[in-house]
Amino acid sequence: MLMWVPGVSNRVFSAGMPNLKSKRQAGFTLVEILIVLVIIGITVGLISVNFMPDDKQKLMDEVRKLSLLIEQAHDEAIVSGREIALSLDGDKYQFWRKDEYGKWVQFTNDDLFRERLLGSEIKLSELSINSAKVVANERLIFSPAGMSAPFSINLELKGHHMWITSDSQGKIALKSDE
Repeated sequence: MLMWVPGVSNRVFSAGMPNLKSKRQAGFTLVEILIVLVIIGITVGLISVNFMPDDKQKLMDEVRKLSLLIEQAHDEAIVSGREIALSLDGDKYQFWRKDEYGKWVQFTNDDLFRERLLGSEIKLSELSINSAKVVANERLIFSPAGMSAPFSINLELKGHHMWITSDSQGKIALKSDE
């Protein structure tokens, strides 16, 4: 039923029905809020996946770091004119130099060639020098002449394997199990 109220306004009101057109809607609907929450959830999920590297990426990062240190040790042996060695043992590795008596000693007070732990749960799977498997802690020697024995270092993390290999001239290559 329509009703006209004289003197109040020129509008027609519907009796018993709220005037929806005269009220302005405030706030958001439940559907709009849920859509925004879903979008935020998806975005946060994608961002957290990128910030948490998987096991393969962790292994790749550790292999790259070790390979760069090996290249640096090879170059340092050439520049300094002194032999430098690397030994690996399970979950750690260290660099060695010869002291004035010709005895191998670990680098001390050297941030670059200090003893390091491999990343969490990363283990030395195999070390080969001149194509022969060697025991852990065997020293891989870098000559001042730039020549060294070809080697292969196999690191493993939860079934993923990566290799650092080198030829006799010290050229480093990285290989993956995939």
